[in-house]
Amino acid sequence: MRLDRALDLYMGDLARRGYSPRTRRDYFFKLGPLVDKFEDVGDVSPADCAAFVDRWKDSAVGTLAHSVSVVKVFFRWCEDQGYVERSPAEKLRRPKKPSPEELDVVTVSGEQVRAILDAVETWHEALCLGVLGYMGPRKGAASKLRWRDVDLEKETIRFREKGRKVITKPLPHVLAGLLRFAAEDPAAPSAPDDYVIPMVRQQLKKGERDDRIIWRTVKRVAARVGIDEVHAHSIRAAFAVRFLETHVGDLEALQALMGHKKIETTQVYLRRLNRSRAMERVRDLSWGASGFDAFAVKAPSGVEPL
Repeated sequence: MRLDRALDLYMGDLARRGYSPRTRRDYFFKLGPLVDKFEDVGDVSPADCAAFVDRWKDSAVGTLAHSVSVVKVFFRWCEDQGYVERSPAEKLRRPKKPSPEELDVVTVSGEQVRAILDAVETWHEALCLGVLGYMGPRKGAASKLRWRDVDLEKETIRFREKGRKVITKPLPHVLAGLLRFAAEDPAAPSAPDDYVIPMVRQQLKKGERDDRIIWRTVKRVAARVGIDEVHAHSIRAAFAVRFLETHVGDLEALQALMGHKKIETTQVYLRRLNRSRAMERVRDLSWGASGFDAFAVKAPSGVEPL
């Protein structure tokens, strides 16, 4: 089987299995260079696979791990289809990724979220930050949200999350009130097909819009209050922590709200919250060294600061 033909068939199979256009483009981008180097699927050896994924060896661990997975899954598919007797990528090993608790994740505090919400100036910004802060969706789901997904009578909202998963969630009263005001204001388009988070300018392409509109809005509003390290996913994390602070131990509800398949994923937020609280105990640590403590309270006369 020619490698280019196998890749085309694989892309079609991914589409039939419900993979998003973005995911298929990513897979094609990563696998495409193989077609330039090899003619047939059977021409690719295990050493060739190893050399191929080495092109990402200096990338982030997550990028390298994903690239290895893409190559492995493709050749396993080729094996299942009978194009090769055995996958040449079978013995490739993914690099070990750090656990979610170990990652240096960009987070924002509750005070920072409140400051960002207080800084909104337009319906676009208010609806964008309101949906993110009060519902915690991924930016792609927030971007796709349309008014037909909002039921103000039942006070529910429907998100289309990754993997084509549809989640209907109850609306917090504050957000429901905001949406009612927006629906009544002629300046905020609210026809069934209109986006809940309005367009800043006319969209040129048909179909779902680019979710970078959410990223840009978050960055723009946060910059007004001097917060640089923030993005939509950090507000999603802040939502999860805030929910656990106000609904202690209710992981099952948070799992449903976050759209997690596994409760273990949701537990990451609880462990981070508990670990942060536990580390607060260091604040009352003292060695009881009176001479040193004098510096901490007030530096003695004649001592210049370092």
